[in-house]
Amino acid sequence: MKKVLGFYRTFFQTLNPNSYEGFAESTIRNSLNYYSSLILNAFLIFLIIMIPAAVQMPNTIETYINNNVDTFSFDINFKTSSPILIPKTNPVLLINYQNKTPEQTANVIIDNNVMYAGILFNKFVKDFGVYKDAKQNGNAVANIAAFFLILMLPTLLLIAFFYLLIKYFLILLAATLIGSLLSPIMGYRTKLKSIFNLALYGISLSIFLDLIFFAVGFSFYKIQYLPLIIYVISGIRAAGMKVDKKMKNKFIEIKR
Repeated sequence: MKKVLGFYRTFFQTLNPNSYEGFAESTIRNSLNYYSSLILNAFLIFLIIMIPAAVQMPNTIETYINNNVDTFSFDINFKTSSPILIPKTNPVLLINYQNKTPEQTANVIIDNNVMYAGILFNKFVKDFGVYKDAKQNGNAVANIAAFFLILMLPTLLLIAFFYLLIKYFLILLAATLIGSLLSPIMGYRTKLKSIFNLALYGISLSIFLDLIFFAVGFSFYKIQYLPLIIYVISGIRAAGMKVDKKMKNKFIEIKR
């Protein structure tokens, strides 16, 4: 709980441009720890916002099929000489297309177009025969598609988390590069480490805005990254050393 409160205390500090002089001197380790907590918390809030869309997923899929698909049919013609076990020891999935009942068992069994699974301690049975014509059975197809997406959810969430972790890190590296070019143009000498810290803490609000905008379907010229630019520039002015043009290569700190 203390870590969560500590994170949000730091997050709200990132909203104040006057805090960036201190952020510039943060250690790389502390900055990266904050970044990982930032992605995790932003991702959790994004998932909470997406709950209504997840609940409506079957209806959304069915509407898409009915409005955008003219013909969508399956011709299932699949035979097995023996049951397929995945994995072979302690199988999670068993696929059987023989004319006899398999002796083995698994968490999920597909036996001649009928799926058997134990979901939340309840027996779940689905006959795949109704899915041969997806257009006429849009509701059934939408439900089974949503079911498989739920089964894949842990893997999909893990992939999404690492995608966001890499995506925003590349953006803050780009902001660091741009900041290092802007610093001398603005007349300041700023350490690269300081600019990196400014970009890392400065991207906080932008990450939350980017995920919220995506969840609600809003897009306007990447405006969510405007705070990042503002915080990096204000941070350079606060943490950099002003160049005295008359003294050429000598630098003096700005008195605050």
